[in-house]
Amino acid sequence: MLTTTFERIRHLGGGHFGEVWLERDMALDRLCAAKYLHRSDQLGPRDAFVEAQAMVLAEHDNVVKIYSADLAGGVPVIRMEYLPGGSIQDLYAGAPLPVSVAVAAIEDASRGLEYLHIRGWLHRDIKPANLMLTADRQVKVSDFGLACSMGEAAEAPVGYVAHLPPESIVDNRYIDDVAGDIYAMGVTLYRLLNGDQSLQVEADTIADLAALIERGKFPPRDEFLPHIHHGLRRVVRRALHVDPSRRYASASQLRHALEVSRPCVSWTQVETVDDQGWDGATMDGSARWRARLSLNRRHRHSFRLERCGLGGTYRSRGADAGEFNDRGEAMRHAEEILGRVASKGR
Repeated sequence: MLTTTFERIRHLGGGHFGEVWLERDMALDRLCAAKYLHRSDQLGPRDAFVEAQAMVLAEHDNVVKIYSADLAGGVPVIRMEYLPGGSIQDLYAGAPLPVSVAVAAIEDASRGLEYLHIRGWLHRDIKPANLMLTADRQVKVSDFGLACSMGEAAEAPVGYVAHLPPESIVDNRYIDDVAGDIYAMGVTLYRLLNGDQSLQVEADTIADLAALIERGKFPPRDEFLPHIHHGLRRVVRRALHVDPSRRYASASQLRHALEVSRPCVSWTQVETVDDQGWDGATMDGSARWRARLSLNRRHRHSFRLERCGLGGTYRSRGADAGEFNDRGEAMRHAEEILGRVASKGR
């Protein structure tokens, strides 16, 4: 009889389906993340390992690697690679990510999701907390607790409602096709670009939120931070289309669209003492940018843009500066300039 060779180190987190612990495999001398599944009437002896089976079938560089699945004292446990970088949710904690980081993360995640779909499975729970990070910031899809094979999608405990597509809200309250996974990836991208404050809408109950999702009002497709360029906005809107037939037909299509819409200059929203600011960098590292919006001594809203080449100093781009009596007008000007620099690099 085999003796347990795993040393429990610390608790990593938990959710609807189980608790995750950091353990050391004493036999192989390596760390692993061990997910102990909750005992539930919804999970039979065989169904308990559907998650593990999906991970094996979807073995890919952008999917968390599974090590084993067995019973520990009658409790199903799945052991997988430990990623000390945590999740995208841990990284951004609800704040907007730099545009290039957000795009790269969803490109990676889309590769993993694409392979899962090719193998005939749905994930059904794509969200920032389920996208894990390697030491070099590569993203891997994790948490297959709601995964199922295509054509056999059965009703399951509802995942994160905010990521459910309109058709699921109307019909069955769970994702049962590729279009649903694409929508959830679109919501995830929206959150990484705009931050979770963008999801603050007037919805007192789950029913209110569901009604907004059904009408395409959540997430708010017309509300983006000013530095998100229009090409990238179009990608998000298509992924979030209310009509599933008008979304990207596959995760690979979404990934290709993101590759085309990568920014020439990646902006990051920054805190300033005056009002609002953005720092940017060209993707090849050849220049840095900064833009600031502030209230000047004349009580007018002033926008200024500066660029710094390699080894140089910041120089003002006077032609793009402006003063405005109305803050809304100033923000529209900032949006135009930031979008142009992001998409054209000048």
